[in-house]
Amino acid sequence: MLVSLYGISTLASVFKLVLLLLVFFLLLIAAHYFTKWYAKSGYVNARTANISILESQQLSPGKNIIIAKIGNKYVSFLLLKDNAVLLTELKEEELTITAPPETSGKSFKDILMKVKDNK
Repeated sequence: MLVSLYGISTLASVFKLVLLLLVFFLLLIAAHYFTKWYAKSGYVNARTANISILESQQLSPGKNIIIAKIGNKYVSFLLLKDNAVLLTELKEEELTITAPPETSGKSFKDILMKVKDNK
């Protein structure tokens, strides 16, 4: 009698373990797809045509100087941990605006395969 209860108890424990692992992996997969959807949804960084950061340079930990275009004006400000300080308004002639570098259009998988083949 005791041997049969021990066997059922072990079988139940194994079943519980498998079920918990299955639930864990389902939650992990659901979290993966939710974060992919959330990143593409636009809720994270709503894109607007009126505000764009042109340059940002870290001066020291917690201190950044930023040049931004707000509407048709260019402004520079100092971004600290607790607040932001407007430095000055800039004219477009004072800035050297360069276009962002173009991407080659290759996916990370293609680049990884190329590196793998070179080894």
